[in-house]
Amino acid sequence: MIKRILVYGLATLLPILVIVYFYSYYSNQSPFSIKCIFHNVTGLWCPGCGGQRAFSLLVHGHFFQSLRYNLILPFALYICVQFYYAIVGNIFLGKSMSGKLHLPTSFARNFLIFLLIYSILRNIPIFPFIYLAPES
Repeated sequence: MIKRILVYGLATLLPILVIVYFYSYYSNQSPFSIKCIFHNVTGLWCPGCGGQRAFSLLVHGHFFQSLRYNLILPFALYICVQFYYAIVGNIFLGKSMSGKLHLPTSFARNFLIFLLIYSILRNIPIFPFIYLAPES
């Protein structure tokens, strides 16, 4: 029981450090901000473009403005948190990952279809689709 509390307590430090970084230090001009290779090469927006700015806005409490930069971010964060703690439990506590990810079986397929449609729509330069692309 104590080992479990210690493992999950320490595992919570990484997300807290990420949140503190994005709250305190993140800027688009930062040398640590990752530029999208797909966008640089093709000029098109990938599903993740605007994600860093959206996360920074989210940790500052600007939920709706963060959605303007990347609509997928809340869903992706939910999935990442689920996987992160399932993997931590698997590696450090030897817990099976099956049944730990509380997602329906059709979720992956539907999410990939949504990503594809979202990727296409956010690259159409007419109203209302221009609001799916991040502000430049």
